[in-house]
Amino acid sequence: MARTKTLASLDARIRKAQDSVEKTKARYDAAITELGALYDEKKELQLKELSAAIEKSGESYEEVLRFVKDRKL
Repeated sequence: MARTKTLASLDARIRKAQDSVEKTKARYDAAITELGALYDEKKELQLKELSAAIEKSGESYEEVLRFVKDRKL
């Protein structure tokens, strides 16, 4: 009878661990989604800032593109 009790307690611990993993994965997936959205938002703001800077510079599209392509870091 002791063996049944041990197996039952192990099964309970396994279920608890599985639940914990599932909850942790759900939190992880939500965090990954949020991170992706934040990166997208940052990129959008950077593009707006870059566009405004190009517009303010008075340079033509071709001049700005040539500068960026020819620039050696």
